[in-house]
Amino acid sequence: MLRKAMICGFIAAAVLSPLVRAEEKPAPRLKLIFVERFRFEAWDNAVNLDDAAGDNFGYTRNRTTLGLRWLAAKNIEILGKVTNEFRVYLAPKDRAFNGHELFFDNLTVKWTIPGRLPFTITAGRQDINLGEGFVIADGTPGDGSRSYYFNALRVDADIHKNHKLIFFLHAQETTDRYLPVINERSQALAEQPEKGMALYYAGTFGKTKIDAYAIRKTTDETELWPVAGRVDTYGLRAQAPILRPFMLTAEGAVQTGASGDAGRSAFGGIVHLDYEIGGALPLLKTVVFGGIFLSGDRPGTEKIEGWDPIFSRWPKWSESYIYTLTRESRQSYWSNLTSLYGSLSLDFGSRCDGLLMFQRMGAIEAQPGAFPGGTGRARGSLLKGRLNYKISKFLTGRVIWEHFIPGSFYFPGAASYNWLQFEMIFRY
Repeated sequence: MLRKAMICGFIAAAVLSPLVRAEEKPAPRLKLIFVERFRFEAWDNAVNLDDAAGDNFGYTRNRTTLGLRWLAAKNIEILGKVTNEFRVYLAPKDRAFNGHELFFDNLTVKWTIPGRLPFTITAGRQDINLGEGFVIADGTPGDGSRSYYFNALRVDADIHKNHKLIFFLHAQETTDRYLPVINERSQALAEQPEKGMALYYAGTFGKTKIDAYAIRKTTDETELWPVAGRVDTYGLRAQAPILRPFMLTAEGAVQTGASGDAGRSAFGGIVHLDYEIGGALPLLKTVVFGGIFLSGDRPGTEKIEGWDPIFSRWPKWSESYIYTLTRESRQSYWSNLTSLYGSLSLDFGSRCDGLLMFQRMGAIEAQPGAFPGGTGRARGSLLKGRLNYKISKFLTGRVIWEHFIPGSFYFPGAASYNWLQFEMIFRY
């Protein structure tokens, strides 16, 4: 039913779009979109934390996006983008080259309906990122940063000035099944077929911003993952200035539902205090102190207490540690995690800025066994440095280095790792 509703909504918007407000239709406006992203990544031990494992990697990631945005009418926008990403491996040398898939990254009709209660309908394949991405940011976690899209029907309603209500339906198969793919390679997008439904409120009360949401995600069983599940997430996010120039942000959510016959009861939350220095000290722009708490599954209980990062499996806190999480569960599966961190944002002028970040990471529950194999709850220490630069209006880039030192959560003798990324992006 969800798939039929999404398809019918997309078709209806596409058919009705030329008829809506035709008398005010401006001259057609087309915008060409072209993005070329080049990345070089190299790392060692990030998956196994073992010097003898031979999991050293060095490769380029080459992502090309070509799209067209058409303002078909004053209140109608049609967007289409196709993308390809391929890798060239320098190490290990047994990784053969392939051109990979050409797929629809976005394909939407966006219809804004004016009135006393104006709202916007966006139907089709689209990117959705709400809040700071704690629960909703990535609909395709299986392919990393190759894509982020949701196959969704979304409605945004401006219920009052500075108050918005967002509703969307989403469906995703394990590989791309809704739109044509050229040179199909059955790229994994999710481990299990999933469906989602979300109601998200964002409002401003004076200088305080409040978000509240209710999200349901269901997953179907597969041969590799033979347990169906349901996760209901209810959360609240608040951001408010305190003792200017400090800004306090806090977000917390509880999860209920089921995993097979087992019930679910989990909690996740983040908090950070941002201090905008505003030129008081040379080079320094912002100082941030924060914490992360994502519940872990308790051994010996029937319930599932581990936090499920429903639509937020992306490198929010680390570009490298998402690989270390792979052997615990799945790539980018942020769960059973605590972190206290501090970061410094640096200002090197109009064309360059940077970030230094240190995290002391832990776990709610120890996981003895083959991996991670330790008896403690100290995951370890993560140091991150990032330099962003702007060469021109169209060309930007960044360099990221991360270093992780394992703690007692991991097996005795677990090795540290280094991770390096160099990126250039051309946008037109």
